[in-house]
Amino acid sequence: MRNLIKTLSVVLIITAINACTLQEAPDPPTGGGAITITAQTVQEQDVTNVPGTKTTLSGDEGLETHWVAGADKIGIFSPQARTTGGGETPIKNAEFTAQTSAKSSNFTGTMFWGADGNHDFYAYYPRNPEFTGERTVVPVSLASAQSQSEGGNSAHIGALDYMVATPLTVARGGAVNLTFNHVFVMIEFQITGSDSGSLSAVRLSGDDSDNPLAYAGTIDLTQSAPAPGSPYSITRTSTSKYVTVTLGTAAPLSLETATSVYMMILPGAQSENLQIALKIGDTWKEMSKTQPEGGFVRGKKYLVTLNTAYAGWNAAIQDSRDSQIYQYKTIGTQVWMTENLAYLPSVVGPGTGSNSTAYYYVYGYNGTDVATAKATDNYSTYGVLYNWTAAQSACPSGWHLPSDAEWKQLEKSLGMTDAQANSINFRGTHNEGNKLKEAGTVHWNSPNTGATNETGFTALPGGYRAESNIFSILGETGNWWSSTFYNSDNAYYRSMSYVQSGVYRSDEGKNEYGLSVRCVRN
Repeated sequence: MRNLIKTLSVVLIITAINACTLQEAPDPPTGGGAITITAQTVQEQDVTNVPGTKTTLSGDEGLETHWVAGADKIGIFSPQARTTGGGETPIKNAEFTAQTSAKSSNFTGTMFWGADGNHDFYAYYPRNPEFTGERTVVPVSLASAQSQSEGGNSAHIGALDYMVATPLTVARGGAVNLTFNHVFVMIEFQITGSDSGSLSAVRLSGDDSDNPLAYAGTIDLTQSAPAPGSPYSITRTSTSKYVTVTLGTAAPLSLETATSVYMMILPGAQSENLQIALKIGDTWKEMSKTQPEGGFVRGKKYLVTLNTAYAGWNAAIQDSRDSQIYQYKTIGTQVWMTENLAYLPSVVGPGTGSNSTAYYYVYGYNGTDVATAKATDNYSTYGVLYNWTAAQSACPSGWHLPSDAEWKQLEKSLGMTDAQANSINFRGTHNEGNKLKEAGTVHWNSPNTGATNETGFTALPGGYRAESNIFSILGETGNWWSSTFYNSDNAYYRSMSYVQSGVYRSDEGKNEYGLSVRCVRN
């Protein structure tokens, strides 16, 4: 790296800015059919004359970070440096501009040495010209909605590749050599297939609110550079569990040539599998896949190969109201969502109910802020609890709340007799509930004996909001409304239990209870 030097005894020129060298990637996970997840190291290659972006790719060699002359700007802070030769301290968010289109570049701007003694320097990329807040604590964000012009074009990545310089202390007049570290993670999806429609979007979803994929917040530039593989400490103000890349021009799919889509996400590990969804034509398909061992590591590029012909894909739809994606399956002659509905236009705590007003609840949350409620693990896992009034209009276009008769149709397709279907309490002798419940005890309390989920319905134990103004029995039961009222006060619903093999049918207070919703296709 070159030195920072003084021009005309006062003006500093910052030189030789480099991206950090990344550590070895974790071993890729095994199995998974046509899809694999691997990591690559950033290569130290000299690349020049790359117009329009600072972060590019070099085939399978990974990310290359370099600067664009006259375009790339960094923000610099120094408590001791001055705005003019005899001016005020500190330097706050000074603008310095790249002079060379290369991996290493001189940066020019204006600041002056202060009094004798050490000077501290803090910097970040890209500079935010609107920032006027507390010194060295700057806004940082990674959007959940990202745009790529066309398949194979990574130009958008440069603006998303937020970097922070390692804090530097030098003696007055010494060399200022800044080294920048990546804050985020890059994923390249390589997609092949023979689908008739063109690829227009790729979406990655996580399930852990403590490790979101996108966010907004602030970062303190004075913190020490994290150890290799460790993330920066960031104060979050909002989060998202998913990131979607939308192509400006949809890309036709081919079995011979892969279409590349590039995404930036936060580092971290999810508690369970990731969901990958592709929009092809007007439809979505989604699959669940394992993450790299240990999760995604800051500053690395990961390669995900996808074949749309792979049998592991599930059909899915996107709710136009909030962009939520739901998988669905055909069971018997019906098409059911295989996830609890998560539509949440507003939220209240369990102490609020009504006989006429629609109310929405998230198990364990006692407040009114939708963003905060959506950031909880219970929302990500179990969706929303609805009073009966809210449930009537909760399903997205093309779908509806199932009637009591439609629930019976589902149950009879699994072996329940007419007499059993029309009765009350736990019914069935063919393990109808076990065929619908998610297997194991990750979400269901033990023993959950006999649960197979052979239908793919994946019933989850989301508990309920009770008439006593509390949330109750998460992990023990799942409870879902029907659209059929029993009388003016009650409506039919279904329940499944961790200690029962059948399906429970009864009626509850339409507006005193908050239950889950599963939608069935029109």
